Amino acid sequence: MRRRLGIAIVGMVIASLMLAGLGTIVLASVTNRQTDEQELRDQTDALRALFSELTVVGSSESGQTRAERLQRLSRSMSLVGIGIVVIPDDNGAPIGLLPTGVEFDDIDLPAIRRGEIVSGVKDGLIFAAGGTTNRAGGSTLVVLTRDPDPIVAPAFRWFVVAGFGTVLVAVLVTVRLSRRLTEPIRQASATASQISAGNLAARVDESHASLGGELADLVQSINTMAATLERSRALERQFLLSVSHDLRTPLTNIRGYAEALIDGAAADPIAAGGVIESESRRLERLVGDLLLLARLEGTGFAYSMRAHDLSLLIDNTIDGLRHEATDRNIDLTVRLPAGAVHALVDRDRFEQVIANLVGNALKFADTSVAVTMWFAEGRVHISVADDGPGISDTDLPHVFERLYVAQHNPKIKESGSGLGLAIVHELVEGMDATVMARRAPAGGAEFVVSLRPGRD
Repeated sequence: MRRRLGIAIVGMVIASLMLAGLGTIVLASVTNRQTDEQELRDQTDALRALFSELTVVGSSESGQTRAERLQRLSRSMSLVGIGIVVIPDDNGAPIGLLPTGVEFDDIDLPAIRRGEIVSGVKDGLIFAAGGTTNRAGGSTLVVLTRDPDPIVAPAFRWFVVAGFGTVLVAVLVTVRLSRRLTEPIRQASATASQISAGNLAARVDESHASLGGELADLVQSINTMAATLERSRALERQFLLSVSHDLRTPLTNIRGYAEALIDGAAADPIAAGGVIESESRRLERLVGDLLLLARLEGTGFAYSMRAHDLSLLIDNTIDGLRHEATDRNIDLTVRLPAGAVHALVDRDRFEQVIANLVGNALKFADTSVAVTMWFAEGRVHISVADDGPGISDTDLPHVFERLYVAQHNPKIKESGSGLGLAIVHELVEGMDATVMARRAPAGGAEFVVSLRPGRD
């Protein structure tokens, strides 16, 4: 990629130089020819005015011929040649010699007789001609010739020098720029390959983010992806360890009491059977939570959304949990608005959400758990708050993840499956609602579910 980028940049520089340089040379050449032609016309006009005051003779007093004097004059004026031709009054053919390279057919004699100055270019030679009448009354044709200024060749040489220098600078800049631009992409590609190979600790150097723009976004995205995958792997490992532990504990108890019953070592067979039944139910709940969470994360789980009286559903659910609150010596209070409050929910799933939230609060509460419902901002809000140790700011964004272990994990009164809040989150989202965790006013944790209101 670096080679292709360098070739593309240098190629664009060379193409731009060629277009700009050749265009400039062509325009300068045309402008220079026009300027030379205009200067020659001005010189012709000046000489025409001068010769109108003179009488052309065959030779001078010093013996110089007319041709010699004209040649000398042409050199002093940086001309190639000067020609003076007599134009007969009877419109006959002009008498005399024109400068080398110009013929009578190249000159518009009718325009000359009208007093105009004519000019042109023939075989790279610029000429200008004008007529005049001297004191003797004779009509004379003055013709000047000159070569165009050699601007193209010097300009082309300087263009080659400047172009070579520009291309050299472009190559140096391209090498540095392409390295600076492609290095983050190359490193990002290498990091992505390491991540795909299983090295989730690989990261792209954050210094490349200083380039800004899309490259900074690419670096940030890859590093964020790697961090997320690394964290997901850690959570998966933690999930497996936690589930394994939660499965092993009741299985160990069941096996121990079962062996005691078989060996006749159980002092109270009825109590041993009760433990086996309790641990079996515990296993059943754990497996049920795992299956439910798997179904919720799939695409085939259906919800039966209807408008229900939330006050009635909450009262029914809380009544089934009051004995647990009494056993834990927790004051469980419910604050509901007067009258019915309807919302669109799946009845069974909503009761499961309330049961999981209240059950979770009972595990962490010190003395009280409060369930409150109110209507605000077009939504029905239900809060479940406890006065326990609360949730740290570090742990708040992760409380709904499966089996997330808080950095400041308080000691709860008993272990559970660790899937309750994850199930709550999935069920609430499935009912097109939201759930959030925050600090409770009493200092513990508070979970707030917001639902769409609905008519009965």
